[in-house]
Amino acid sequence: MEGDDRRRVHTLLRDQRTVAGIGRGYSDDILHRARLSPYASLASLSAGERGALLTAVREVLGEALAVERKRSGGLPPKLGDHFAVHARYGTPCPRCGSDLRRVSYESHEVTYCPQCQTGGKVLADRRLSRLLK
Repeated sequence: MEGDDRRRVHTLLRDQRTVAGIGRGYSDDILHRARLSPYASLASLSAGERGALLTAVREVLGEALAVERKRSGGLPPKLGDHFAVHARYGTPCPRCGSDLRRVSYESHEVTYCPQCQTGGKVLADRRLSRLLK
């Protein structure tokens, strides 16, 4: 990843040309663990935040590999049961207990905790904002 990249970190993490194997679920969990907004750009991150991001990538993927290594047989009925925040909007944040929120796009959703990741700010949801106009 180039340090001056202005794309959102959530987008970078899902870009298979940047790093293979991280999808939406792991991106949500990585950013939650690192306490970073899904809207943050790589260029805007401090050295400490970049360090937290790399640590979170290693930890979340390491934990995911451990879960996969324990599995025997075929694919489980639900692939994302081990996610901490992904697709769990409306439930309590595992860290602070606040309600997890989501931002919906046409092709996917991003789950995050406003208290842990955005300083209490609720991010704009494009689907909802179109309905309110």
